[in-house]
Amino acid sequence: MIGIGNSFRGDDGVGLAVAETIRSLALPGIEVLAATGEPGAILDAWAGVDSVVVVDANMTKDSIPGRLRRWTPEALVELPVTSSHSFGLPQTYALGQALDRKPRSLVVFSVDIADAAAGVGLSAPVAAAVHDAVDAVLTELGCSRDGTSAF
Repeated sequence: MIGIGNSFRGDDGVGLAVAETIRSLALPGIEVLAATGEPGAILDAWAGVDSVVVVDANMTKDSIPGRLRRWTPEALVELPVTSSHSFGLPQTYALGQALDRKPRSLVVFSVDIADAAAGVGLSAPVAAAVHDAVDAVLTELGCSRDGTSAF
């Protein structure tokens, strides 16, 4: 599981908050990585890995702060790039395909945000979405908060 974000840019830290919550559960067989979104680090993290779940912030003109959405590689082309650099997840995945450094299975959960300005802490609607995002990731991974199989 990879949580992407920047905890010094307000709601952009939501992916990191989800990753930290999942890490605190100490689930057997689940590796958790916090990342800034730098493509090389993401490609290194998912190279040779069977399944990856990513959580990242998403901001568009029609964002509804706290809304959780699920994306797969087929739909990543629709995922708007919300990044302080020009390379987002769709571009990173395309590069991974070209370099044969992508996971067999990738699911991305995005949490809509309204602001990624400098500052620490999540807004109320985005903070409230962390619980739902954690549950969605755990369901995707086939486990529960206590580490037992959900199947």
